[in-house]
Amino acid sequence: MVKGMKKRVLCISLCILAISVIATLIACSNLGGIKKDVTIEVGTPITLDAFFNSVPEDAEFLTDISGISTNEPAVYQLRIRYGKKSADVVLKIEDNTAPTGDPVPVTYYLNWRMPEAYECVTNLYDFSGIAQVEYKDGIPSFTDSGEFEVGVLVTDVYGNSAVINVPFTVINDTTPPVISGVHALELEGNPDQLDFYEGVTVADDYDTEPLLTIDDSQVDYMTAGTYPLIYRASDKAGNIGTAITDLVVKIPAAQAKTNTSGGDNGTYYVGDGDPYAIARKVMSGLWGKNEVETARNIFNWVHNTLWFRLLSGTRNYEHAAYRGFTKHSGDCYVYYSCCKMLLDIAGIENMRVDRYPKLNGKVHFWLLVKLNGEWYHCDATEGYNDHPGVWFMCTDAQINDKYHHFNGALYPARAGGSKDFATPTPLPEEETPTPTPSPSITDTPVDTITPTPSEDPTMPSTAPTTAPVDTQPPTPTPEETTPSTSAPAETTPAPVDTDPVPDENDQ
Repeated sequence: MVKGMKKRVLCISLCILAISVIATLIACSNLGGIKKDVTIEVGTPITLDAFFNSVPEDAEFLTDISGISTNEPAVYQLRIRYGKKSADVVLKIEDNTAPTGDPVPVTYYLNWRMPEAYECVTNLYDFSGIAQVEYKDGIPSFTDSGEFEVGVLVTDVYGNSAVINVPFTVINDTTPPVISGVHALELEGNPDQLDFYEGVTVADDYDTEPLLTIDDSQVDYMTAGTYPLIYRASDKAGNIGTAITDLVVKIPAAQAKTNTSGGDNGTYYVGDGDPYAIARKVMSGLWGKNEVETARNIFNWVHNTLWFRLLSGTRNYEHAAYRGFTKHSGDCYVYYSCCKMLLDIAGIENMRVDRYPKLNGKVHFWLLVKLNGEWYHCDATEGYNDHPGVWFMCTDAQINDKYHHFNGALYPARAGGSKDFATPTPLPEEETPTPTPSPSITDTPVDTITPTPSEDPTMPSTAPTTAPVDTQPPTPTPEETTPSTSAPAETTPAPVDTDPVPDENDQ
C-alpha cells in the first residue's frame, strides 16, 4: 500500500513538472515571437505592442523613434531588443482611411448653371489631405422638379474615397413674377417727389422676394409728353415679368423743348428692346470654369464685339447696354454698361470707377471686379492706340496711366497692396504707358462659384481640376533575417526611400 502511495505521488509530481515545462516553453515562445513587418494607420502612436503578441518586460526600441512623425505615410527600418536578442523590423505607416464630410442641401432651378461638386459638401477632412471632389456619376442632369439625392465623391491624396450623398431640391420654374397694381402716373415738378411703387405689388410661385425694378429710360423728364414706364420683376430662376404704364410729364410751355431722341443718331438711345434678355443670351456662351475665367470671357467678348464711337446725350445704363448689344458700337460708358450687365447676370460683384480728374475735360469709365476675394481693375474699352488689348485683373500699379487716374479713397482696397486708398500717380501726358500683361487664367486659383441663372439650363459645369497625387502607400523594404548580437543606440531613422508602384487606375 505504501508503494502504491509512492507511485501516485510520483505521478502527480511528474505531471506538475510537465505542466511547468510546457508553460515555460509557451512563455519563452511568446517572448521570442517578434513581428518583422508591421503596418499602422497614420496618426497612430508607435508602441512595442504592435510588434509582439505579448511584450516581454525587457523589450525596448534600440532605434530612437522620438523624431518619427506618424502624420504622413512612410516606411522605416527599426531595431528592437528583447531579452538577449535583437531584430531589425520594418514599420509601414499607411493612410487607408477615407475622407469625411457633410452634405450641403442644394436648391437648384433647372435654368441655373449646375453648382460645382465642391460647393455641395462642407467640413471635409482627411489626415493626408483632400485631392479631388467630383460628382460620383458625372454632372447631374435633371429634367423636372423633384427631390433627389446626388453622390459627391471625395478622394484623398492616397486614393481613399468616400461618397457623400447630397439632397437636391430641383425646381422647374418657367413662370415669371406677376406685377399688379400698375397704374398711369402724372408728374409735374421734381421726379424725386413721385412714388413709382405706390400700390404696386409683385408675386411669384416660388420666389417669395422677387426683385422689382423700374425702367424709365424712355422718359425725358425735361420735355412734356406721355412716356412708357416699364416695371420689371425677376425671380431667382431668372424669369422676368413686365408691366407697362404711361407716365405723363407736364412742363410749362415756356420751359418745354422738343424731344428729338430716337434712331441711331449718335446717342445712347437706339430702341425700346430689353437689354437684359439680350445679355442673358450672350452670357449663355461665356461661362467659364470659374469666376475668373467667366469674367475674362465677358471682357474679351465686349472688347472684340464693340467698336469705339463717341456719343452725345444723357448717359443711361440700360440705354447704353442695349446700344452695345444691338449696334455693337459706343463709347467707354457703353463698354462699361455691357460688361456690368453681363457680370451682374454671372453673379460677379463689381462697381463702376470714374476717371478723376478729367482728362482734357473728358471722363472715362471702367470697372472694379471682385475676383478671388480681391478687387481688380478691368476695362474692355477699345480705342487706345498704345493699348489695343483688354485691361484685366490689374492692380493700381498695373493700370497706372493717364486714362485710369482715379480717386482711390472712394473705392474699397484693391489687390496689390492698395490698402491705404492711395491715388495712383498718372504718367506724364507725353509718355506712352507700357501695358502690363494680364494675369493668366490658368495661373489663378479657382474661386468659389455661387449658382447663378443661365440662359442655357443644360450648360455643363467643370469639376475641380485637381487630381489625386500619383502615389501609393509605401511598400515594405526587405529586412535582414539575421538579428544583430550587439545593438548600439541609434538615431532617429529617415524614411526608407521606396518607389511606389502606380495603380493602373491613376491618370
